[in-house]
Amino acid sequence: MRNPHYSRRPTMRDIADELGVTQATVSLVFRNKPGTSDEMRRKVLETADRLGYVRDESARALRSQRPTAIGVTFRTHQPFHDELLDGLYRAVSPGPHKLVLSAVSDSRQEKDAIEELISHRCGAAVILGPRITDEQLSVYSGRIPLIIVARRSDRPEIDWVTSDDQQGMDAVVDHLVSLGHRDIAYLSSSIDASGSARIDAFIQACEGRGVGEHVQVHTAGITENDGARGVEQMLAGNRRATAVVAFNDRCALGAMEALHRRGVRIPQDISLVGFDDSTIASRPTIDITSVHQDTGELARIAIERAAARMMGEEPAAGDHGQIVATRLVVRSSSGSALSS
Repeated sequence: MRNPHYSRRPTMRDIADELGVTQATVSLVFRNKPGTSDEMRRKVLETADRLGYVRDESARALRSQRPTAIGVTFRTHQPFHDELLDGLYRAVSPGPHKLVLSAVSDSRQEKDAIEELISHRCGAAVILGPRITDEQLSVYSGRIPLIIVARRSDRPEIDWVTSDDQQGMDAVVDHLVSLGHRDIAYLSSSIDASGSARIDAFIQACEGRGVGEHVQVHTAGITENDGARGVEQMLAGNRRATAVVAFNDRCALGAMEALHRRGVRIPQDISLVGFDDSTIASRPTIDITSVHQDTGELARIAIERAAARMMGEEPAAGDHGQIVATRLVVRSSSGSALSS
């Protein structure tokens, strides 16, 4: 909390005056440089906290001519993005980099969010689940290094990190087939960053396990309402699936609610699987089987690559992307197929 003794924003000079040391000593502490004792470091940090001192990262970046802030675009109302943000903050702390957030929403386009990060002189931008094309992203990469999360890119100038959707879908279909399921439906979200890749992974997993001819794909989306609409489409069809796999956990939750309204029991009448293993899936009253994405590792790699790009480091040829392993977390929403 800011000390009421100061009517203006406290500075490093104020901290130095309080302690009777030079401003250079205070600066060494905040820059994590050698030359001060552990005791002096403790005193500087305690005094800074007491005075309410907050470092002006933008001014520091301008002085050094090397930006230290990493920008992040994220989509609102997305639990998966919330968990990625937590991971990004853990990845930059402690360290010289700070995060600048710029939201994408129904009323704010992705390009506007990226432009804001450029205007703030961020040294790199981490784009969570981008929906704009590689061609559009490539234009921005000429102005700021880009690292995209939850989608691949064929552009060598764009770094990317994503979860192994194929590994996740293989685990899902293995699990359902082992329970006797053959008619499996997928609720897709083709507009999302990983939408088309996840559809392909689902179909390939089914074909590889001999249930490809029974595959159903219904258009849904990323929200609860989308999941409910996708389930209604499935129930209106000629063939009811015995298991439903949703694009993400929000979609799965909407599907669950729609099935409950129709009097369809989970998992006795139909099994349900989500994707992300978010806090939604793990709620005791929801308890949805879901594919776990390692948000901590995704975030760590994104920050590592952003920091490297800011230092002018180029990845080796063909090494501008990484895939992070996934795993299936089995809960009570999946069970044996109903005997015909």
